[in-house]
Amino acid sequence: MNKWSEQTLKLVTTQNYLDRLQEVYPHEEGERRVNERIVASIKAAFTGKDDIKLLNYTLDLQKFPYKDSYVGFLRKDRKAIERNPITVKRICAHLYEKGIDKIIEGASESMEANRRRGNKFTEWTKKNFKLVGIDEFKASTDGIILLDASELEAKDFCNREMGVGISKRPDLVAKSGRKYVIGEAKFLSQSGGSQDRGFDDGMALAKNPSGRAYKTFIMDGVYWIETGNARYKQIEYGTADVFSVLLLKSFLRTLH
Repeated sequence: MNKWSEQTLKLVTTQNYLDRLQEVYPHEEGERRVNERIVASIKAAFTGKDDIKLLNYTLDLQKFPYKDSYVGFLRKDRKAIERNPITVKRICAHLYEKGIDKIIEGASESMEANRRRGNKFTEWTKKNFKLVGIDEFKASTDGIILLDASELEAKDFCNREMGVGISKRPDLVAKSGRKYVIGEAKFLSQSGGSQDRGFDDGMALAKNPSGRAYKTFIMDGVYWIETGNARYKQIEYGTADVFSVLLLKSFLRTLH
């Protein structure tokens, strides 16, 4: 096991890991706010059995009241509502069956925690590190800095200057002294499904052999204690730099 993984495992299993982690990933209830004006319009359309208005108003909600494979298409092309009466009738029949209370309840349902956490790592790095533009980032030879650039600019810089061959911007693009560091950052609250895919993405970057940057997977959550999990074994028997965000500062300092 990589030494940084070992330090993380010790931190997770013997110290106040969760208490400290909340500094980076604070807990949020995540309930969605539903616009009262839209709610009033939905209720009026529902009472009047106006399918077209009911569907249009529910499509205006941040979250559609239930999962339907055709909703994404209709959100992008509202004119398709007029052209597809059978689809509209089917969807609205389900809405009427649910009832107005269930419609509002479904629209207010909490956002998935992993989606809410998406920007927390970035927010934390902005508070804890110096961010600079591309020219200063490239010229710097001392201290620890992070790249402040758009997604496309950062990705192109990583590929052009570091030769890492990636298809999207890493969550972390840093420099410690003269050494480049890139990494994916994930807080994975459970195993399975999209969380497994998030783990696989992070490991793929950490094990990427291309270019002249240190690659890291800054991973927190349940995978550190799921010792029988196949993904945990990738950490246990691997050499990649996989560690908690709580060790990121120490990791970067050692490279300086």
